[in-house]
Amino acid sequence: MKKLIYATAFTLMLASNAPATIAGGSMRNANISHLVHSGAHPNNARFQGATHHFEVHVQGKALSALTINLPDDVKMRSDIEVTNQSGQKIESQVSVNNRKATVVFSQPVSPDTRISIDLRGIHTPGYSHNWMYAVSGKMVGINAEIPLGTVLIQTY
Repeated sequence: MKKLIYATAFTLMLASNAPATIAGGSMRNANISHLVHSGAHPNNARFQGATHHFEVHVQGKALSALTINLPDDVKMRSDIEVTNQSGQKIESQVSVNNRKATVVFSQPVSPDTRISIDLRGIHTPGYSHNWMYAVSGKMVGINAEIPLGTVLIQTY
């Protein structure tokens, strides 16, 4: 009886892992824009004026705008800077309205580009927390905003 239970548990474990194995477990080969990396500099929760940043790998269609939903208790005192993988600044118009930051690019960001978004001058309540920013994008030729995911920023 024990052998049957172990065999069943092992089979279920393998079957639950199959979708991740089939998908390759990675977004690197996907043909859609996606979030890559995130962090805070410095990540000390008591430091006021930190920079929260994340990267977007633009794939598929060109990216014309980003929308970033700011978490409760987070205040942005400065601006948002966008650079490409070479460190060159990407021209954009930024507006912050009702906990929502919108970045509209002067020229759409072409596919196969990695962009880094720096949210500067972030003020938090000063306690350790996991801050979650919902990010969506507008692609050229698509009228709807496409969710790109949730950025997780940890402060200690």
